[in-house]
Amino acid sequence: MTVRSGDTMSGIATRTGLWPLSAWRVPSGNLNLIYPGNIVTYRGKAIAVSGSTAMGSRVHVVKSGETLSGIFGANGWQHVAQLDNLANPNLIYPGQRLRY
Repeated sequence: MTVRSGDTMSGIATRTGLWPLSAWRVPSGNLNLIYPGNIVTYRGKAIAVSGSTAMGSRVHVVKSGETLSGIFGANGWQHVAQLDNLANPNLIYPGQRLRY
């Protein structure tokens, strides 16, 4: 998978549904040090993200105790709030379906 501007490894793991983070490999060897254009792999395999997983076509069901930034990362929550027309991004509910 190619890292996009604003990506974090937790955001990529959330977007792809591939956990744990420790199974990811990045060129720097440090999961906290990625750059746009880097190719990251999961368990040694390249991950292809098809057009069907473009922003807005996947859904996350909120669990108790979750926050937007916890789910989508510091750089992704604002886009999700806008995409889902959330009047108050600090107020989400268990069972709520969020497109991303």
